[in-house]
Amino acid sequence: MQIAKSVSAMIIIGLSAIPVEAAGINCSKPSSPSDRMICQDKSLLARDAMVRDLYAAALKRDDADKVRERQLRWITKVQSCSDAACARQAYDDQIASLLRTKGGQSASTDFQSNSADGNEGHLAIFGPVDGLLAVSLSSTFVGPGGADAGDVNADGLDGVVPLAKEHAELSRDACKIGLDRLNAKTWRVSQAGVCDFANGVTLQGTYRKE
Repeated sequence: MQIAKSVSAMIIIGLSAIPVEAAGINCSKPSSPSDRMICQDKSLLARDAMVRDLYAAALKRDDADKVRERQLRWITKVQSCSDAACARQAYDDQIASLLRTKGGQSASTDFQSNSADGNEGHLAIFGPVDGLLAVSLSSTFVGPGGADAGDVNADGLDGVVPLAKEHAELSRDACKIGLDRLNAKTWRVSQAGVCDFANGVTLQGTYRKE
């Protein structure tokens, strides 16, 4: 798979010369069934571009050896996929992991929400890339007992979702999280259905760029 060759080249070359297709596929010469499958799927190609950029950012800001090791494990997982659903999940897991790195945080845009009920929310957005957003959404709830008493819970969701007419949606089981971009600095997050988050945690609110 071209991904593996590109990343191996990056490992040898080092950080001083990141190749253009550092974590991407050469669709002009797909070298494996998994390459061909990804090249025929626009959503997978968009995810591949996200991984490429987030991986390059993580190499610059995080422990490069650990980042490379995780990337190579991910490449092996993608290579083992025989269908698009498997590859899509592998990409989404890796994008979520890269978003949580220092490099991923620097490459994404962060929005915050503070509510009177004790929730402090964080929304990281990367993209859109070909109509897709990479989203990491979390909230920490500090209960009446306070942080010193350990009355703290946290929960969240990650995902790669389509952005259409300034709206996107994350889901987990019966929980639906709507994301509406009000402007360049503000997102409104709504919550519907049964959301089995940690006690006291809610993700809904108005998130603003800091």
